[in-house]
Amino acid sequence: MNRMSKWKISLYLVALFLAGVVTGGVLTQQIGRRMMMKAMQQDVMADHWRHDLETRLSLTPDQSQKIAPIIADGMDMFRSVLLDQMQSALSNCNVQIAAELTPEQRTKFAEIEREQQEFIRSRFKNGKPPDNP
Repeated sequence: MNRMSKWKISLYLVALFLAGVVTGGVLTQQIGRRMMMKAMQQDVMADHWRHDLETRLSLTPDQSQKIAPIIADGMDMFRSVLLDQMQSALSNCNVQIAAELTPEQRTKFAEIEREQQEFIRSRFKNGKPPDNP
């Protein structure tokens, strides 16, 4: 093999490696997002919690039936608290960011804040994340 052929092979191998890295990164990000959204679905969380209690505590069917609404109420409270904390944290960040901006930038930033609020409202209709991400 001549010197040029070795360089070409090396470049092809590097390109193939980089393509694999990029593909793996994109797939990992997409799969991770879907897994997180599925884990955050109220029904999935409630069913997992109920099943875990049934299994580990050997609950009777009557006990399981009685705790199901308790778990559902707990999930509703969890979602409400999560949404409130998310909005509070976002608001606190926005106040700190606005303090670092010029008056012109603050005007533009106010529009970004409105977009953030609209995004939250659209993703968390009635305080609830969508069931299907």
